[in-house]
Amino acid sequence: MNEIKRPTIIDVARAAKVGSSTVSRHVRGGKSVSPEVARRIEIAIAQLGYEPNTLARSLRVGRTQTLGVLFPHVNNVFYGNAIRTIQMEARRHGFTVMLLTHQEEPKLQQEQLASLKRSQVDGVILVPAAETNVAQVRALLGTIPVVAIDRSLGSAVDSVVLDNYKAAREATEHLLGHHHSHIVSVTAHYKLHPLQNRLKGYKEAMDAAGRTAETIIWRDTEQLRSELSLALQRKRGPATAILSMSYSVSIAILSALQDCKIALNEIGFIGIDDMEFASFLNPSLTAVAQPAEQLARLAVEQLLRRTAGVNEKPVQVVLPGKMILRTSCGCKPIAPRRH
Repeated sequence: MNEIKRPTIIDVARAAKVGSSTVSRHVRGGKSVSPEVARRIEIAIAQLGYEPNTLARSLRVGRTQTLGVLFPHVNNVFYGNAIRTIQMEARRHGFTVMLLTHQEEPKLQQEQLASLKRSQVDGVILVPAAETNVAQVRALLGTIPVVAIDRSLGSAVDSVVLDNYKAAREATEHLLGHHHSHIVSVTAHYKLHPLQNRLKGYKEAMDAAGRTAETIIWRDTEQLRSELSLALQRKRGPATAILSMSYSVSIAILSALQDCKIALNEIGFIGIDDMEFASFLNPSLTAVAQPAEQLARLAVEQLLRRTAGVNEKPVQVVLPGKMILRTSCGCKPIAPRRH
């Protein structure tokens, strides 16, 4: 039985009436090929069914043109938007993306980092699990460049993060401005630097206003329901507003409020991290949104600098959040424009 011969780059060059080096430049994403020549090459590739041998090229140049992306999960607005931007930016620069999740489990994170190294990715964008340190990451990835996003790994690694302290402080001050004198914050039990910095911003805003800070640490559904109900319904000094420290915490709070039969319009509420359905609730949820696209774009840019061999001190980028004012904080709804 005769083997079907796979078309080569020389076959494409003949069909497109150009040199094989021109085809090679175009396939690699080179910009020196004119639009007309690029069109002829693409037609020839489609007609012949040519597929570049990326494995052979990666062995030859020592690069796979692949970026590893390791996130906790993908089920919130911030992570979803960040991943989409990473994929778009990577593709624009001729890279593919290998996406994995660690579900906030340190052991699974170790396995996924080891998998990325075996796959010979050129660099990694990482949202580290709780209590991850640089030594652990380096032990698994060796010299593969890493950029931390959303959560810093310290001054020894490039990072692109939200100004978490400022986000929580401004949210707290906004609720205080609506005369919510007793604001309870709710956070997750994970020991994550973003959550710790948000708590610091909340506490210092409360201290500056001469108010007492109160924090509920969410561990499970029943415990949150009990503590939240107590804080909001006690006879002496009930909390009148809630500051949620993350997307997953906001989901848990909304569920607990429903179970306790406490209407959202009876309290003030601001969540750090926006939610895809926030504007559809009654009242609509005010939130501090993270600039997901900008964070992701900067993370890709910095990682590509590292993969290109740029050697400089680790870069720490801190971006402000954006307060999206809706009505759960006490703001009045914006009246629709009349045409």
